Amino acid sequence: MNELQARDAIRALLQDYAEQRRRFDEISRAVRPWSDAEAARRMDVSQGKNYHRHLRIAKMSQTPFLGLVLDTYGQSLKVENYFSDGSVQARSWRHWQANRMDARQTGLHRAALQYGTAYASVLPSSSGGARIGVHSPRRLVARYGEDMAWPHSGDAVQTEFPIIAMVTDENGHLCLYDEEKVYFFGVENRPKDPSGWSQKYFLTPENLPFIEYREHGVNVTPIVRYQDRMMADGEETNGIIEHLLALSERIDRTNYEQGVAQYWAAFKQRYVTGWAPKSEYEAMRQAVSDTWTFANKDVKVGQFDETDLTQYIKARESSVRDFAAVAQVPAQSLGANAISNISADGLAALETSKDRKASEIQTSLGESHEQMLRLCAHIAGDEEEAADFASEVKWAETSARSFAQTVDGLGKIATMLGVPADELWSDIPGWTHERVKRARDAQASQGSGLFDAGSDKAALGGGEATG
Repeated sequence: MNELQARDAIRALLQDYAEQRRRFDEISRAVRPWSDAEAARRMDVSQGKNYHRHLRIAKMSQTPFLGLVLDTYGQSLKVENYFSDGSVQARSWRHWQANRMDARQTGLHRAALQYGTAYASVLPSSSGGARIGVHSPRRLVARYGEDMAWPHSGDAVQTEFPIIAMVTDENGHLCLYDEEKVYFFGVENRPKDPSGWSQKYFLTPENLPFIEYREHGVNVTPIVRYQDRMMADGEETNGIIEHLLALSERIDRTNYEQGVAQYWAAFKQRYVTGWAPKSEYEAMRQAVSDTWTFANKDVKVGQFDETDLTQYIKARESSVRDFAAVAQVPAQSLGANAISNISADGLAALETSKDRKASEIQTSLGESHEQMLRLCAHIAGDEEEAADFASEVKWAETSARSFAQTVDGLGKIATMLGVPADELWSDIPGWTHERVKRARDAQASQGSGLFDAGSDKAALGGGEATG
C-alpha cells in the first residue's frame, strides 16, 4: 500500500469510526457517573425556579446497575493458564506473562462486555518476543473481508484477521495497520466531537499529514477481535449493556420522580385562606403555635396530605426485578429484598443463569485469546505452537460453590472414578498452575508415599510410613 492508498484507507476508516463512536459513546455515558449536563439532559431538568435542587435530585437518581452488571460478569472472566495439545503449559504463555496480561485482561474483557467488541494488537518487540496492546472499540476500527469467493473474484479472504485497521491515540496520531506495515498520520485539527470526522474538512491531506511507515513483518494485519458472542454473519454483537439501557432509564426516572415527591410533598402541609400576617413576628408566632385562632369567621384552615411514596417504591422494585431477569444477574446482587433466609445451595442455584451466560462469553473470548497467543508464537518464530489449534486457555473457577463442597467432590472423583489425584489439583479453588507445579515437585522429591493415604506421619515428620 502506497501513501495515497493509505490516505484513502484512513479516510474510509475515519468515517466508520465517526459512526461507531455515536453508539459507543451513548453506552459509555450511561455507565459513567453523570455530570451536571448529563443529569439535566436525561431527567429533562431545565433552567427555572428550583433548578439547582432539581439538578441535585437528578444526579442522585442515577443507579449504577449497569456498572454492577459489568463488574459481575467481568469478575467471572479471568484467564489463568494456556495449555497446548498434550495438556502441558504452552510456551506462548510467556508472552502473556511478559505483557502483564494477568492484570490487563480486565480492561480487554470489560470493553468486549460493554460494547460487544474489543481488540488486541500484537507486534514484534525489540527483545524478540511479542508486544500486546489492548484497545477499546472507541479507539480502534477495523474492516474485515468476506469468507467466501464470488465468481471471477479470486480466492476467498480469510476473516480471522482484518484487512485493515486504524487506531487513534491521545497524542493526536492515527495508526493504520495492514498485512505488511504500520502507517503513521498526524492530525492538525481534531473535531470537538468524534462524529465530526465524517466532515470533509477534517479528511483533507493538509489536516492528515503522512509521517512515516514501518514494516512489521507479521504477514497478517496484527489485530485480534474479541466479541462477547460470535454471531452468525449479518447479526450484530451488541454487548451486555446496550439492551439494558431502557430498563436502567426506567429505574432512574422512577428514582427522580420519587426524589421530587419526597422533597416537596412527603409531609403534611397546612394552609390558611382569608388571612395574612401583619408582620414577620406574627407569622413566626402563628407557625410555632399548637393552636391557631382567628377573629375573622371567614378564615379557612386546611391541610394537604403527604404524597404516598409506596407506589414509587413498588414501581422501582418491579423494574429492578425486570432488570435482574434480563441481565441474568441474581436479584440479591441488585438489592432486591424478596429473598431472605436462603441456604448456600439455594444461593448457588440462583446464580445458575449467570454462570451459563458467563460460560457462553468465556467460549467466545477464549477463542480470541487462543488466536492472539498463536499470533504471538508466530511472531516469536515458534511455528509449532502457531499451528497448534488444539491449544486452549484455562479460566479461573468463580462459581458460587463452597470450598468444602468442591474439595469433597474432587475427592469422590478420585476415589470412586479412579482419576489420579494430582490431575485434579488444578481444579482446587485458588490453586494456580505454579501452585500445582510446586505440589508435584514436592511429591516427586519426597517419593511416591507423600500424598498417599497412611503417610500422614511421614509427611508430618513423625516417622516412616509403611507400605
